[in-house]
Order: sequence, then C-alpha cells, then structure tokens
Amino acid sequence: MNFALLWLAALVVALLWVATDVACVGRLKRRWARALLSMIILLVPLAVLGMFVVATATAKFNFKIENNWFAYAASLFLTFLAGTAFILWQGERHEPGSPPNAAHWRRAPLAIAGVIAATVWYMTLLNMDFAVRARCALLSVEVNSVYLATLPAITRDAQNAAPLYEKAFAQLKNDSELERQVNNTPTGNSNDFDPNEPATITFLKHEAGTVTLLRRAAALPACRFDQDLGDPEINGLLPNLNAERNAANVLNLDAREQTARGHAAVAVADAAAIIEMSRHFGCRPLLISGLVAMGIDELGNKTLEVALPAVKRADELDALRLDDLPPMGRVFQQTLRSEERFGLLLYGNMPTNNVHTAKDHTIEAGDTRLLASGVRLSDAYIRVFFLDSDEYVNFMESLESMATQPYYTVSDQLKDRPAGLFTAILIPSMTRAFQTAAEIGTGDDCARTAVAMTRFRLDHGTLPSHLNELVPKYLDEVPTDPFDGKPLRLAIRNNQWIIYSVGPDRVDDGGVEIDRGKGDVIFTLTLAPMEATTKP
Repeated sequence: MNFALLWLAALVVALLWVATDVACVGRLKRRWARALLSMIILLVPLAVLGMFVVATATAKFNFKIENNWFAYAASLFLTFLAGTAFILWQGERHEPGSPPNAAHWRRAPLAIAGVIAATVWYMTLLNMDFAVRARCALLSVEVNSVYLATLPAITRDAQNAAPLYEKAFAQLKNDSELERQVNNTPTGNSNDFDPNEPATITFLKHEAGTVTLLRRAAALPACRFDQDLGDPEINGLLPNLNAERNAANVLNLDAREQTARGHAAVAVADAAAIIEMSRHFGCRPLLISGLVAMGIDELGNKTLEVALPAVKRADELDALRLDDLPPMGRVFQQTLRSEERFGLLLYGNMPTNNVHTAKDHTIEAGDTRLLASGVRLSDAYIRVFFLDSDEYVNFMESLESMATQPYYTVSDQLKDRPAGLFTAILIPSMTRAFQTAAEIGTGDDCARTAVAMTRFRLDHGTLPSHLNELVPKYLDEVPTDPFDGKPLRLAIRNNQWIIYSVGPDRVDDGGVEIDRGKGDVIFTLTLAPMEATTKP
C-alpha cells in the first residue's frame, strides 16, 4: 500500500510540475519559445525518473538481481510520459487567433496542488524510511546478540590468551628490524632451510621469550580481545591481522630450526601452538579475520608436516590436542556471523555510512542512533527501494548453516545469488571462501591422520600401507573427504606417504598438490625420521 501511494504521489508531483510550468510558459507569444522552455522544464522529472529506471534496469539486466523494481520504475516513467504528452497537447490547443489553452490555466492552484502532492510523497517516503531503519536496528540487535553469545566466554585474565598475545605482538613489533635480517623464509622446502644462518639463530634466541608467550597463549582455553566487543572497525583490525600472521611465521621458523637440531618435541609444540592460534583468531570480527585464521591453520599443518618425521617417541606428540579443537567449519561459521553483524551496521547507515572512518564516528550494532540520525532525501529513497536487510540476514543465515556441512553437499547452493541489490554488493560470490574453508578443514583431517600414522610408525617401525590399518586403535574412522564424501586416500611413492583429498576439482590426481586450481589437498610424511643436521 505504501509503495502504491508513493508511486501515485510521485506521478502526481511530476505531472503537476509539468502542468504548472506549461501554464507559465503558455503566456509567451512565440511558439518556439514555449516549446524550448517546455523541453527544459521537462528535463527535471525526466532526469529523476530516468535515473530510477536506469538503476533498476542495471539491477535487473546487468546484476541479475531478482528484487530489482524495474517494472515499478518503468511503469511510473511510461505513465509520466503519457501524462506529460496529454498535458502538452492540451496546453497547446487553441482557437484560431487566440492564445493556447495553457495561458488560461490558473498557476496558483496548480502550484498549491503540487506542493500538497510533494508533501504527501515526502511524508510517505520518510515514514517508509523510518520503518526500514527501525527494522534494520531490530535485526542489528538480534544479530549482535547471537554474535556476542557465540564469542568465547568472558574469563579472568589468567585464562584469557588475548593479553599474552598482545604482549607477544608488541615485542615482535619492537624487533621488526632484527626480523628483517633473517634470510630463511618461514615456509618452504626444508632442504632450502639453513639452520646455521647467524641472523636466524640471533633472532630466535632474542625471541625465545616471545615464542614461549605464544605457546602459553595458544594453550589457554579462551581468547577474547577487548576491541572485538565494540564496533568492528576494519582499519583498526588490519594491523592486528598482520601481527597474528607474523607471530605464526615466527613459530614456524622456530619449529624448522628445532626440527633441524633434532628437537622434535619443541617443533611439535610450535606446530600445535600455530594451529590453536588459528582457532583463537578465527573468532575475531569480519570475514577477513576468518580467512587469515585459515591461513594460519594451514601454516600450522605445514609446520607439523616438517616436524612429524623427526618424532622418535610418543611423548613428543603430547603437545598436540587436535581432537579437542573446534573444526574449521565452526570457526568459519562464527566468521560469517561476525560479517553479518558488520553488514547490518552498513545497512543501517547506507548509503552515506561512516563505518570505515574514524572510530569516533562509527555506530555500534543496535545503537539507537540508527533511528535518530539525520535523513537526506536521496538516502531515504535509496534505503526504501534498494535496502534489503531481511534478504541479507536470510542469505547470511543460510551461509552460516552451510558452513558446517560437507562442501560437496552445498557447492551447488553457493552458486545461487542473493535476491537483493545491496546484499549482492555486500556478499560477493562465497564459493571461493567456502572452498578455502573446506580445503583447510581437509588439511586438518589429513594432519590428524598423519599424527595417527606417526603413532603407528612408533609402534610398528614403519608407516601403514592403507589408512584402514589405523582403525580403530589410532583413529575411530578414516576421515571423510568433504569434496566427494568418500574416505581420505593414501598414495605411496618415492619414500613419501601422501594423505590426500581429491580437492575442489573433485578429480583424483593421486596426491598431486593443488596448482592453478587443479590437484589434491595433501599432507606428506616420509618413512624414516629426519636426522639432525647440526648439533646444539
């Protein structure tokens, strides 16, 4: 009903604008002057209504958005053209030798009627805009409540990893110049790693306390940064993300050094800390936090891949608690919840939001300022017609549900586009993010299987020929490949035992690592423990 009233009021305002101005120019004696001025006058409603048609046509035909308002805008525009043609025809009619009919039209009543119609249109738009913002504020409160409820529980500092991480980050930042002198990369082929490089030895010796801090923090049950409880501010978050990744790199560098020196237990502890850090950081706000956490988790698995062949005793694996960690799907689900919360902040302030500016100007989720902020006419029009907060919430909730399901069961659903315009803008294709989460989750399953194989090696002196040999003593069951629903595979060649998933392309390449979108998700073990290349 409101949209119908808005349509009718907009049409009446536009036609009365034309009629009033035609009545004014109708008093001119020269026909060409009347025609010229009439065309100039027509440009205003033509431009306004035309932009509406262009915007909705772009949504419909370019972006393939379902709720595009194209029929609404086109019908208004065409009706306006028809009404304008009738007004111009009536205004130009005249008896021979007499002025046109428009010269006799009373301008004041037309202008008053136009003002009344414009007032009705404006008040209707404001009421609809207020309803949109009220709905957005309500959704923001609901989503914020769910997000906060799923964060790690508030705990005393002794059990909270965040303060320890902050100390470690500060120390690494202070020592950044020393770190830049290290030539060994934190990742890469172990054969290219030089454990005797002076800069590496000096740096790791200097950062021994920092590495200990990171291990202690990763072992704690909860991690809750104070800044995560307020409004998500991406500019303030980016430096923290860089610090998190850098801390993981330092642990990886230490693990490779410890492995080369035969200290397998320490290297395994570093790998375990990296993986546990990924769970802590994955709960931080915004999708980018979750993606960085996934990268850290992958680095942890690569670190474990280097350390496991050096393990000689079962107690050297004691630092690993892989079965106690939440699966990556759960971490990804929480990441999507935080992104949903942030998206609603954008919705509540669109199109002239200040979320990305200074912290003093941001608006927190559920803040009543969403309703009290000033209203500009263009902003209200965009919010009423193009804001789709309900569609956004529904779509994000469907993504959150899919996050914990096997990739092969949801991959086709990920191709569906959101129905709303702003939802389609805020949520680009999630296929790649889901694929990455599935790859990292698969890497975790491969890592758990590799640890079981290492325990098998310690008991039997060799690695198993089939993954089924690990069941039930070392594994309850062989993990399922999320890309095809079948058990993980094992390939043995060149003294390497390769645990693998078929990967996103769903083609079994026999344990070949992914390259340019083709290949498998792999975890590689060697048969014999690596010998220490140097002595302490």
